[in-house]
Amino acid sequence: MHEDYFAKKRAELGMDREDDLARVQAILEQWYPGRAKAKRWHQGVLRVVTPSASVASELRMRQMELLERAGMTGARLQITITSY
Repeated sequence: MHEDYFAKKRAELGMDREDDLARVQAILEQWYPGRAKAKRWHQGVLRVVTPSASVASELRMRQMELLERAGMTGARLQITITSY
């Protein structure tokens, strides 16, 4: 019972988003070590930043794979090319 309560509270407070971001970041580090960062997960939109146009382009092509591997099917991916 206590685990359910805390899981519910984590979801209400958005703390589960941190776990989601960590999972995405681990995938990004596998694919593009040090070249992409999961910045934000909010209202179904995952925001990823990279300083590399080529990484951004490849991420756009692999976005479904990324979201499926991260357990975020149905989410949208927003990619920004900028330094972080």
